[in-house]
Amino acid sequence: MLLYRQLLEQFCQCLCAKDKRHLENFSEIVAGIVLSGSACLTHWLSFLSHRKCQARAHLARLQYFLNNPRVDVREYYETLLKQSL
Repeated sequence: MLLYRQLLEQFCQCLCAKDKRHLENFSEIVAGIVLSGSACLTHWLSFLSHRKCQARAHLARLQYFLNNPRVDVREYYETLLKQSL
């Protein structure tokens, strides 16, 4: 997905992630939100990779990302908003 790759490239430049997979997940989440036009998980599930997974697996991946103590999600979104504005 083009938007995902573009976001990942931009995020790599402005975010300091402890693990590249964190940026990959974040990029995929943001791309799903933008493409679906909604922050509701069920609206952007179809835009996530691994589409053969059950919705529960996607939700588990999202929960893991949001609750991972090594990921400061607030820092990600703060940086994203500052870059956008």
